[in-house]
Amino acid sequence: MKKIPTIGFISAPAWFDPAPSEFPEVVEETVQTQQAPLLIPEFDYQLESIASVQSELNLCARSLKAMGCDLVAQVGSPFAWASAESESEARKRAESMSKAANIPCVMTGLAIVDGLRSFGIQKIAVNCTYYDTAWRDGFAAFLRLCGFDTIHVSTLSDQGLTESDAKMEDYGWSMTDELAMRSILAVADASPDAEAMVVTGAGTRTLDILSDLESKIKCPIIAADTILYWAIARELDLTLKPAMGSLSKLAKKY
Repeated sequence: MKKIPTIGFISAPAWFDPAPSEFPEVVEETVQTQQAPLLIPEFDYQLESIASVQSELNLCARSLKAMGCDLVAQVGSPFAWASAESESEARKRAESMSKAANIPCVMTGLAIVDGLRSFGIQKIAVNCTYYDTAWRDGFAAFLRLCGFDTIHVSTLSDQGLTESDAKMEDYGWSMTDELAMRSILAVADASPDAEAMVVTGAGTRTLDILSDLESKIKCPIIAADTILYWAIARELDLTLKPAMGSLSKLAKKY
């Protein structure tokens, strides 16, 4: 009997993560999921703090391997790029997790880079949704380090969709489909020459609106939630359903 693939998700601290329950719905094959949230309940979410949790990430990866997982998927893009001075430094974080657990590990921030390269995309618009200024600038700097031409970068407040002093905690865990759609359409209008749009913020859920929005803006959307699903499917040779939009048409390996 063929073994059912088991994916272990490392979830961000003190957050109800939809990914473990959502992922089985986006692939044709039967899969199982496990979850190991980072056990840091009073986490301050400063970029310096995010960059300091490698030992906790490694422990979660080891725990998921002990639960029988075949792959570890880390949710939330800053855990790859926060305070990283190069792409190589970011990839060493994933390699450290993989070495600790002795199974493959994928990280959201690196999945975004790999997805863009799989499309052959260079010129991008970056929609940082609920990010604050430090996160916005840090993420844009990382994408530039990776060689992408970021022709537009903005947040909800930059787009005029929230107050200028809005806090991440006010929107990060409570984004609506309507607000996400308005934000994506605003960025598309502001960057008609972009070859793709990157949408970051794991609290911005795009699965239910992805295909419709790609049809409207006429370019791929590389979003933090769905690109992680693509990276998992590629690593485990799984088939993505059409709801995954243009990601379902990408080759599984490159």
